[in-house]
Amino acid sequence: MRLVVDAVGVRPGSAEIVIGNLLVGWTQAAPDDRIVVLVDREPGFPLPATITVERIVQRSSSLAGRLWAQSVGVRLACRRLDADGLLSALTAGSLLGARCPHAVIVYDLRHELRPGQFSRRRRLGRRLLYGWSFRNANALLCISERTRRDLLARRPQLTARAHAVLLGADHAAGWRPADRPGEPYALAFGHFANKNVEPVLRAWSDYCSGRDGIVLRICGLGEQARAAAERLVAALGIGSRVELLPWLADEAFQTLFAGARIVLFPSDFEGFGLPAVEAMLLGVPVVISSDPALAEVTGGHAIVAADQRPESLATAIERALALTPEQLAAGVAHAQRFTWERCARQVREIIIDARVSR
Repeated sequence: MRLVVDAVGVRPGSAEIVIGNLLVGWTQAAPDDRIVVLVDREPGFPLPATITVERIVQRSSSLAGRLWAQSVGVRLACRRLDADGLLSALTAGSLLGARCPHAVIVYDLRHELRPGQFSRRRRLGRRLLYGWSFRNANALLCISERTRRDLLARRPQLTARAHAVLLGADHAAGWRPADRPGEPYALAFGHFANKNVEPVLRAWSDYCSGRDGIVLRICGLGEQARAAAERLVAALGIGSRVELLPWLADEAFQTLFAGARIVLFPSDFEGFGLPAVEAMLLGVPVVISSDPALAEVTGGHAIVAADQRPESLATAIERALALTPEQLAAGVAHAQRFTWERCARQVREIIIDARVSR
């Protein structure tokens, strides 16, 4: 099979993690396939040596230039490479598709279900570009059953083309903590509004009352989010029990994650919830919200906070830290089912089926 992957516009974040690891899994599932990845800049994700990377030169650095690369540029490349299938790493990618079957990864529809977390401009852009992909792609690869349900709730006509393809997590199996671990710490995330930094900090204040010995590290905070968090930490009087960290390089993040005593992930919206599965795979207890995607992928092996109130989250933290080795081992076994090879094999079969049905 000759597969072209549209990674134009992919930047650090979920799409980069997914497409990089998916392609590693693809080379394991189908080592004889020829894969060409189209980019508009040096890819930030490592790729197996058997995969070819081609750069599409944009006609300009403007939005129009990027849209040309994501549409005409990708379509011309598919024709030149005689592709058997086209895979878009972004939901709003490969806007003109190709003459071969075209599959698009759908991460979530948060802009529709949590519109307040997006600017008006971003909501409009997503609505237009996502809608175009939904109408024209041959296969829509939803990263969880939750995302598939969200997609079909408003677009039941897409049922035949929408597929739930759960992500892998085995990339985290090689993560290792620092050689010289310091004091124990909990880990939380702050790179998007849905990660709920404020409730986490208020819960941590409740949990710390009368307890010593563990700090909370929140990573991925932008400048404004960090300033807001600093003000709240000062108001709560927990400055000695909290460390606020920026976006970390991959190796530093992996070391930090693997060394955590507990992971706090009470997100109010997820398309999949990869950190929860990564934590379980490493045997780290994890606290989640009742978000449908998190419940789906953790399979009952995470501690679910009753709600976002500080006392509820604090109780969940206490319960998670009391999990037995046997309970954590059951979580590890569950997380080991999420492999990128399985994910890639499923995506490949969907593209082949789309090709047969054309």
